[in-house]
Amino acid sequence: MPHLLIIAGGMITYAGIRWYRRSKIEKTSNADEDMLTPKSKTEQVVPENQQLSEMNYAINTVHQDFTVASISFALATVAPLFYSPLSLASAFGVSYNTTPIWQKGYDSVFEHKQLNGPVAYSVLVGSFLLTNHFFMAALINWLFYLSKRFLFLFKESFQKSLVGFLVATEPPDSVWLRKNGVEIETSLDSLKAGDIIVVNAGKMIPVDGFITEGMASIDQSLLTGAADSEPLEKKAGAHVFAFTYVLSGQIYIKVKKWGRETYAAKMAAMYS
Repeated sequence: MPHLLIIAGGMITYAGIRWYRRSKIEKTSNADEDMLTPKSKTEQVVPENQQLSEMNYAINTVHQDFTVASISFALATVAPLFYSPLSLASAFGVSYNTTPIWQKGYDSVFEHKQLNGPVAYSVLVGSFLLTNHFFMAALINWLFYLSKRFLFLFKESFQKSLVGFLVATEPPDSVWLRKNGVEIETSLDSLKAGDIIVVNAGKMIPVDGFITEGMASIDQSLLTGAADSEPLEKKAGAHVFAFTYVLSGQIYIKVKKWGRETYAAKMAAMYS
């Protein structure tokens, strides 16, 4: 019995730490997305390692989330047989896993007026928790994160095969550079850090940088490899990456890196 209590206590501590770190990272990410273009020439764009962290945050949490889901399911399974209060530890783990989904479900209903997967999942798991059906809540939670783990494994395979695509696909030879209020066509190789280029709907973004003007829906799935990746709405201050696509809108981008120095090029080099 004591060893079960130790496991439960350890899981609660671990989940609590992860919960705190997740909320801290999400707040940082949201602040970065909403920040305005730097006003001073001496101000720096967010460091590259932070950009990469933001891009891969969802991937890096898959293992931890699955671990919490597995322990929660195990505790819910043994609780009726050995020590019923372990069900509360299981419920805590399920709540930790489900909190981001509850938030998405809330936003879908009250902000977007939509009924979708997160809403259904939130109602289902929430109902089981409120009616003390902890085993069913933990089972559904575990199956959900098991599927996410399989998607992650698929993503790794996808990213490795993506290397060939990134190597074979060339960015556009020319870009539209805004200079002295006029847009002129110039070669990609002639760009320098700090230049402002314009990218329209249907075009590939050829550089890493941040948006100075405009708003656009951007598809980053080629970089993230996430099967459930949705286009991101980005506005002034948000970072953008080469080999992503503008689905709609028009944006002006302040160039930071291009060519072999871009995130996509470095990712290709890492997997090759």
